[in-house]
Amino acid sequence: MKIIFTDIDGVLNPNFTKKWNKKCINIYNNICQDFNLSPVITSTWKIRYNKSELQEIFYSQGIKIKIFDFTPNLGNRGLEIKKWLKCNNPTNYIIIDDKIKELKKLKNIIKCHGWVGKYSLQ
Repeated sequence: MKIIFTDIDGVLNPNFTKKWNKKCINIYNNICQDFNLSPVITSTWKIRYNKSELQEIFYSQGIKIKIFDFTPNLGNRGLEIKKWLKCNNPTNYIIIDDKIKELKKLKNIIKCHGWVGKYSLQ
């Protein structure tokens, strides 16, 4: 199992609008499909929505990938990802996020710079 830990605001929705960025969605769909990645949601959206509700939002925004899971809600994204990794032991993973301060001790991070349409590997 290969995982893509997914933030939403600042990544798929860089402008924090009701209509997510089509370019970001297309890139996300392509990455997930090309590398057979299963999304695990790290975004705070996991607090407001259950998996089926968020899946409907994903589909309505144009994301074609089925959500695999959510990280636990521990108040620190880095700790949430570490716990999820320990409990699930995926074969590989990447993390996409626009705020990486809490993720410094993890690897395979892609920092999104949504406001300029760029990313950087951390």
